[in-house]
Amino acid sequence: MTLMRRANPFLFGQFVGALVSTFAVTALADGLDTPAGGVVQMGRSGAWLARADDPLSAFVNPAAMVRNANGVHLGTHLMFRNQCFTRLGEDGQPLAASSTFLPPTGALCADLPPFPNPQVGATFRIGRTVAVGFAVVGPHKSGKATWPATVDAPNKFGITVPQPSGSRYMLLDDEALLAYPTLSAAVALRSNLSLGAGFVWGIAKYGFSNMAAVTGDASTFSNDMKAKISGFDGFVPGFVVSALYSPSSRLDLAATYRYSDAIRSKADLYAQSNYYDSKGQVNTVGIEDPKNVTDLKGAASFKFVIPMEARVGVRYHQPRYQSMSGGQAWLTKHAGAARDGMSEDLFDVELDLTWSHTSAVKNIEIRLAEGTQLNVGGTTAPAPVNADVPRNWRDIMGVRLGGEYVVIPDLVAVRAGGFFETQGVDDAFLSLDFQQALKAGMSVGATVRLAMLDVSLGYMHTFFGTLDNAGKGLVHGLSGVESAGFRTPEVINGGRLTGRLDEVALGVTAHF
Repeated sequence: MTLMRRANPFLFGQFVGALVSTFAVTALADGLDTPAGGVVQMGRSGAWLARADDPLSAFVNPAAMVRNANGVHLGTHLMFRNQCFTRLGEDGQPLAASSTFLPPTGALCADLPPFPNPQVGATFRIGRTVAVGFAVVGPHKSGKATWPATVDAPNKFGITVPQPSGSRYMLLDDEALLAYPTLSAAVALRSNLSLGAGFVWGIAKYGFSNMAAVTGDASTFSNDMKAKISGFDGFVPGFVVSALYSPSSRLDLAATYRYSDAIRSKADLYAQSNYYDSKGQVNTVGIEDPKNVTDLKGAASFKFVIPMEARVGVRYHQPRYQSMSGGQAWLTKHAGAARDGMSEDLFDVELDLTWSHTSAVKNIEIRLAEGTQLNVGGTTAPAPVNADVPRNWRDIMGVRLGGEYVVIPDLVAVRAGGFFETQGVDDAFLSLDFQQALKAGMSVGATVRLAMLDVSLGYMHTFFGTLDNAGKGLVHGLSGVESAGFRTPEVINGGRLTGRLDEVALGVTAHF
């Protein structure tokens, strides 16, 4: 009876961790993602706040819209992510699924298929002093990950056979659809000073699964339960405000602040108990038996706090001695009220500083309905009401440096950049959902102008620092043992996490 209590809570608790991985509610600088959402932005490693000269400015820096020509943008990133985890015991050595197995050799890696991450934006000027814009941007993050339920490793006789994976209690798979439609407006108070604001309507659909140690013992696979959580939040409101000031013809200063409400939703639960057979292989016979299945709609409430963020940028741009802007009908149409770096500048360099209040994420709140019952092999048992999962993140600071050189005015420009972000979590609280390790990256990109169309390409590589607690993690799985506070005595996140990210991007912007 107490055994079942364990399954549901842990499942929900771990679900949240996985869920967080799908929710990087700010696409550019919330400390939850790598820092570039947009093709041109990625080529500069995200150092684009003061530049902000394509329609994605409606999301990143609305104040810049009033200085740009009318435009429509469509772009996408193709993301190739690698993430590997080695589960370690408190002695710092690799840990087996139980005493009947030897520890697996090497790290366990997630299956992360190439993930397309699109962006769409449009901005329109209303006279010389007002502009409006609309953008749909998703988090700059790979949207699907699958961690295996079993891994090949030797048993005590030295024969290689499947055994339950060391990552199963943290995450098995997650998949999400997340978008941030943003409606923005900007006004030019003076020719060198503009303000902007945008309303963000977040929409999130998610699903993920992990294993729960039903018996309260995370050192064995006996009576493990696989649980899938899914939910939908159709309204995650937020806003962005920004300012853009040019104290001289060569210098731009920008600042932005972003806030989002927490993600709140009801979550459905589908759980399968007795997931492994006595040999540690997936029990393909009994897991669909009604006695082992729990299917509950709206079984829990979920809340995840979205960190607020702030960002400032300074940009220097070197004007050409002779502007080429007269050759662009779409630019001259705006009678000098719009800017265009590809025709007016020789080069530019920008430095951005970022701050994310990720320390606001102390835990992920999962509350089960009173009287929740789960099925385990023909019996039922209640689940704990409080299934919160600790995260204890810390604030993240970042720096981005990038620039562009116009090789041929109105025709070809090239760009490059680099970034660095501080670690957002103590190693003892590592998880597989977000890679809150130290991050650093480098990028390159180029744009070719074809009349009113700018066709842009970009590439970025992101290095993730290693999170390694030498087996001394601090996250315990939830347990069905009330006397133990519904927590497993073993930690479930002891180990080492590594990763990297490569991505290519293609986008087209039409000016008119």
